[in-house]
Amino acid sequence: MTNKLDHPLQTSPSLPMFDNEQLFDSIGCLTTDGLQALQADRLDDLGRLEAAEHLTFCDRCLARYTALLDSIRLSAPMRDLIPQVQALMRLRRFRVLTNRYVSMAAAIVLAFALWRFGAFGSLSTVGRRPSELPDAPRTSVSDMMSGALTSISQGLGDLLGELQTTVRSGWDQLADRSAPTPHTGE
Repeated sequence: MTNKLDHPLQTSPSLPMFDNEQLFDSIGCLTTDGLQALQADRLDDLGRLEAAEHLTFCDRCLARYTALLDSIRLSAPMRDLIPQVQALMRLRRFRVLTNRYVSMAAAIVLAFALWRFGAFGSLSTVGRRPSELPDAPRTSVSDMMSGALTSISQGLGDLLGELQTTVRSGWDQLADRSAPTPHTGE
């Protein structure tokens, strides 16, 4: 069984290191064998350093090395992850917004409940004596609780209905965006 290289830049352990004395020709440019050794990673550290330094200022050798690299078969790119990442970002954004709306709705319900049960007090009755207050029909605590709970229940039902509609709309939008669309040949 032969050991084939998947990529031209990968070297086999059996290939010998290139002799640095043969890296440059008589006019000071990199030899063809030297460029191939650089491409195949058969140079030692000093040879790579000298070749890299030479390529920084010699346009002729740089063009030859670039042409040599152009002939290399590139590896296939990995599958595209952008649609999956964007779908996850949309889902997280939707969750964050939903959590904000739920927190805001709970704060509103709590504020209305406290206001309804008189925790904040009425500004017109603050500082007055009980004898100075207008005679209002007295209601029992159970009637007040029943009315308050009914209004809270109705308000929560309306709020949750609107929230459910918003959530369904968001899920539908996410499903529409994440569904693969067939490419037409137009």
